[in-house]
Amino acid sequence: MAFESHRTLRTVAAAVLGITATLLTVAAQAAQQSAVVATSAPSWAQAMTPGTWTTVSKNTVSQFDPRDSSATNPNYPDTPPWNGSTGQKSVINAWSGGALASRFGAKGSLILYGGGHTNYYGSEVYAFDLATQLWTRVTNPYKGNISWPYSTGTYPDGSPSPPHTYDLIGYHPPTNSFVTFTAAEDNDPTTRAEVVHMLDLSTKSWRHSARNSIQVRDGGWSAYDSTRDVFWFQGGGSASTSTGLVKFDPNVDNGNGTYGKYTNYSPQLARTDSVAAYDPNHDILAVATFREYTSIYGIDLKNPEAGPVTLKEGGAAPSKVSASGWEWSPSRSAFIYWRRGGDVYEFAPSGTDWKGGTWSWSNLTSSSNGTTPQAMDVDNGVYGRFQIVSYQDMDIAIVVNRIDGPVYAFRLPSGVRPRAPDNVTAQ
Repeated sequence: MAFESHRTLRTVAAAVLGITATLLTVAAQAAQQSAVVATSAPSWAQAMTPGTWTTVSKNTVSQFDPRDSSATNPNYPDTPPWNGSTGQKSVINAWSGGALASRFGAKGSLILYGGGHTNYYGSEVYAFDLATQLWTRVTNPYKGNISWPYSTGTYPDGSPSPPHTYDLIGYHPPTNSFVTFTAAEDNDPTTRAEVVHMLDLSTKSWRHSARNSIQVRDGGWSAYDSTRDVFWFQGGGSASTSTGLVKFDPNVDNGNGTYGKYTNYSPQLARTDSVAAYDPNHDILAVATFREYTSIYGIDLKNPEAGPVTLKEGGAAPSKVSASGWEWSPSRSAFIYWRRGGDVYEFAPSGTDWKGGTWSWSNLTSSSNGTTPQAMDVDNGVYGRFQIVSYQDMDIAIVVNRIDGPVYAFRLPSGVRPRAPDNVTAQ
């Protein structure tokens, strides 16, 4: 009887350990796939041929210019206080990026925000709903007048004063928040307020962090780390001691009206017009620095103070142009690169050794593709206006290049969504 009792206890213990391991694996998968839209793709995407582009929008951003409304423009019908030198088109043209809000809208939304310098001072946010295929203006701009400086980059209505955004905006899935990592302190592009602003897309309310102690220069990059539920970002410019790699935890309430906690590290790839994305399988950031170099670098997030690793490349590499689209595809377990034209490329690891193994380039565009996304009217870069939307049944790339032009979608060839790795430990 004693032998049977011990055997039963061992069996129960093994079952409990098995359940615990399963729960931990599920938790890891949920964390790493928190940016995945938890539904099937919209019908227009399902009708697409893999490897091809199509237009999907039914209206344009330009139809929602706040200068055209007497309710938002205090100078209507004349030029609004926030117009700057170029007006609404600088939401895209002025070195401006975007973000993918996986929980805003039934199928997710592409978010636009930007301007900066003397180009445009409007703080409004726009969203393209992938279910309805329609643009809306989510928030209104601060009406002004614009009176520089703003020491925290925050207008009196709580919205951030837009800088050139580059790859320094993002999205926080757990709180359904659009996030900006710098703001304009004045209309000098070399001056930034090192303050993070977060827009709750459910309530349309802004909150912001305290000011960080290090500089975030123009042209930097950022990425959401779904394993740790934090953001990483790095200013551009040069790798000086005043501009470092930053880890930002958006979940901290500081009890004084500010939110978020900074952890500052040594500079890592402080290069203008770089772009970054997170690989949850290897727990690394991959940074494309194509303005000054042609290499792609990996940053090991288990040891962010270690130097970046140059990734070994194989296959036929595309023409490497800075300020590109550069995103992670969960279904293909690869980074996706697009800069202009019809060709979409993936950069995929060949095995588990991300440092020593080969990462291979391949062109994903089908020979049957008949659509090419229009070029920008002023080509100052794509950044996060190119996004990967990951559904249960497929991954779709989307991009917009003009306020008066269409949103384009590219259906990635089928992949297999991987099981979460067992050897990733959040730091």
